[in-house]
Amino acid sequence: MYCQNRISYRVQEGDSLYKLAKQFHTTVTELILLNSGVNPYNLQTGMRLTICPGEGYVDENESKPSEGNTNKPTKTPVGGIVIIPGTTTQPGNNMGVDLRQRMRMAWLNHITLVKFYLISFFENLSSQNAWKDAVYKNAEEILAIFAQYYPASAMHRFRKLFMEHLRLTDEVAAGLKADPAFSGAAMENWYINAEEIASFLSRQTPVYNETELRKMFYDHLDMERQQMEAYLDGDYETDIEIYLRSQQNMIELADFLTSGLLAR
Repeated sequence: MYCQNRISYRVQEGDSLYKLAKQFHTTVTELILLNSGVNPYNLQTGMRLTICPGEGYVDENESKPSEGNTNKPTKTPVGGIVIIPGTTTQPGNNMGVDLRQRMRMAWLNHITLVKFYLISFFENLSSQNAWKDAVYKNAEEILAIFAQYYPASAMHRFRKLFMEHLRLTDEVAAGLKADPAFSGAAMENWYINAEEIASFLSRQTPVYNETELRKMFYDHLDMERQQMEAYLDGDYETDIEIYLRSQQNMIELADFLTSGLLAR
């Protein structure tokens, strides 16, 4: 990822990823991408996070480096912030890098937005429609990536399959909310839809191994279902643990999809 001013930040008391994302003009998803394995629900005071500030961020504590000392940080570590020497990534022939980053961000946003939407749905919050709109907007972002490589006729089919996935997720969530032991037709159709998506993608991009791709989508659904079950059961620790594992699943899926598109 191109980053002109990547920094290392020492977590302060009261910090959260949402607070830091707002402070540094970035996103929670990008913070998670830059800090593999970080628990977004349990930041420890004193731990270090790598942050790539977004457009508009200004560090008022910036100071000039000492002459002849080019190996030292270029900013005084005030408030826990310090530039990491040698970490700036230079742009170049980075089409593959950009696609990889876009794909990762899109799929990580997918599971994060779906999670917030489902929580708002389970708790009957007034924000649930806003979260649902964000989920569908993210779906269009994912589809837009593939639209650069697939013909319009194929994208029409892909969009239909993806929207069916979201509709079935709604039905599964509603079923589990009403009955924790829910195993109705929506649950079965949810997995059938995942098979259809894997089959469609492998036909459009033959380099994709359909069996491997199907397993990744199955794993995604398994973890999404397990999170819903754990949340509704009040087992929030398990819910969080599975969500964190699902991030890695999404990164692996995104990289798999990227490699196939680049090989077309």
